[in-house]
Amino acid sequence: MTLELANRLVALRRAHHMSQEELADRLGISRQAVSKWERAEASPDTDNLIALSKLYGVTLDELIRGEAPVAETEVGAETAPEDVPSGDDCADDEIDPDNPLPKGSFFDHLEQQRRARYPYPVLVALLYLVLGFVFHLWHPGWIIFLTIPLYYLPASQRSPIRLLSNPVMITIIYLLLGCYCNLWHPGWLIFFAIPLLNAVIKD
Repeated sequence: MTLELANRLVALRRAHHMSQEELADRLGISRQAVSKWERAEASPDTDNLIALSKLYGVTLDELIRGEAPVAETEVGAETAPEDVPSGDDCADDEIDPDNPLPKGSFFDHLEQQRRARYPYPVLVALLYLVLGFVFHLWHPGWIIFLTIPLYYLPASQRSPIRLLSNPVMITIIYLLLGCYCNLWHPGWLIFFAIPLLNAVIKD
């Protein structure tokens, strides 16, 4: 990795008012990896280069070859590393509003990629076997399989009120009411919560 690219990565990160920790968190990597990139001790792989280009709103050519370098006044080249805001001081909604990447799209995609690395369906299957063999809860233990699509929801869809408006979550609640409390009726009325909650939720 060239020193020129390393300096460009530093400039772009500072231009978007992010610390190394915040950038690392958004890319799903360690802060040490970001630090090595910026000291020209290591190079980002292809996936991370694509992620960086989308995050900064530049093309890969601009990122790698510097065809459209970041203006020094925009970067604040004289800013000391310790002056870079921490992750706590740079909330998502404080990022440069000119950034063409809207909140809830690319970062949701990265979050989904991180979650896809964990074998959640396998863990659910193992838990189901434990419930069945140890506690004899084959039924209604199978309901836990419905949590799999909830696990892979984008981060922006996992707030409590959005989960309650999710048809899968409502179905889980209905099945639990029916199986454990024998409230199949009037428990079905809970499905009316879906359009009602969606009506009050504002994107």
